[in-house]
Amino acid sequence: MISCFNGTEKRNSKSSICSSEGVFTCPEDNLPLDYAKIYPDPDAQVAIMGSVVYCIHYKEGCKWSDELRKLQGHLNMCKFDSLPCTSHCGAMIPRLVMEDHLLYTCPKRRTRCEYCQRDFTGETLETHVGSCQLEPIYCENKCGSKIPRRQHSTHRAHDCAKRLVPCRYCTKEFVYDTLQIHTPKCPRMPVSCPNRCEVAKIAKEDLETHLSEHCTVLALPCTFKDMGCKFKGTRSALDQHLEDACKPHLALVCGVVGRQQHHISTLRQALSSVTLNTTGTLLWKISDYTRRQGEYELCSAPFTTAPHGYRLQATLFPRGNGAGEGTHLSVYIKILPGEYDALLPWPFSHTVTFILYDQSQEQACNVVESFVPDPTWKNFQRPSKEPDALGFGFPRFVSHEILKKRTYVKDDAMFIKVKVDSNKTIAV
Repeated sequence: MISCFNGTEKRNSKSSICSSEGVFTCPEDNLPLDYAKIYPDPDAQVAIMGSVVYCIHYKEGCKWSDELRKLQGHLNMCKFDSLPCTSHCGAMIPRLVMEDHLLYTCPKRRTRCEYCQRDFTGETLETHVGSCQLEPIYCENKCGSKIPRRQHSTHRAHDCAKRLVPCRYCTKEFVYDTLQIHTPKCPRMPVSCPNRCEVAKIAKEDLETHLSEHCTVLALPCTFKDMGCKFKGTRSALDQHLEDACKPHLALVCGVVGRQQHHISTLRQALSSVTLNTTGTLLWKISDYTRRQGEYELCSAPFTTAPHGYRLQATLFPRGNGAGEGTHLSVYIKILPGEYDALLPWPFSHTVTFILYDQSQEQACNVVESFVPDPTWKNFQRPSKEPDALGFGFPRFVSHEILKKRTYVKDDAMFIKVKVDSNKTIAV
């Protein structure tokens, strides 16, 4: 004996089966049985068939529950009960999704391609999709266009805004939508000579060379234009002009040179006045002394006693001069012509002091000599345009022997200070 209850099947030791259609089979030979003959007892039959059961598709989601006698009628209507596909594709489809299966997933369904409008079965449509020549697809160059698949090659070759196109002038390849920007700037783009010479077209990058070297119509200025020559003509006329005007050109050059020399002289004077030492004290560094001690005379930069004072210059004789020649280092001061000499008192009467610095770090012993000018000496009178060649000073300022003993020369440099003071006190 078997019964269907709560969506499950209870079987005896012979494994009798109750099918989904409510047909009972014999556990011995699996032949169909008429359940009316199985229950000869009418009361038992009524009791069993009145039992409350769930749909055999309870686990699939069916919520139906009623008397056993109504199960077969329910199964004929149950959406969860699977049926063979009515299009004979071989699939068992739940009633609930049968309609969708027939419309969208059945391989035997009849459908039409939305692009070429040809009829296909479901299984052949899957092969057709992705190869339909009328299906619009995006351009592979990412230009944003959507065109039928069969026109894709033609589009990329002739219509795509992102296709590579060679410039007709320089032959370099550019994306089509940027070629319009490149063309006006292309260095090989032919242009006309602005002077309308016999050359019809010239590459843009060669135009400057053409104008400067080859154009026969261009009016060129004379080579001596900056010197004042006003000539202007064609290349051939310019060559003839340069050949014929040698003397006028030479005169122009001489005039320019003269003006430049005057200007240079003015600039030198202005520079000298700006950089001139006006403190009355000169600290003179004589560098590269080893090489320069072989020279006859060394001269310092000019300096003045005040902004509008006497103009002076110190000189040094490394090998000595006069009484100190060959044995001593000699120093002198000379008075140079100055701008304000007419306003200064003469003769020159300021005290002059020379100091040779000992550059040792400890127990330095500087050499110091001073003098007060003798008003009767011509060296201290107002100088003419040509100052005294020697000046006044000390021919035996310091001996060569002492120079070697002390650190008066260090790192091949010597320091001499010249101090001019209106005070008549001599330094000791």
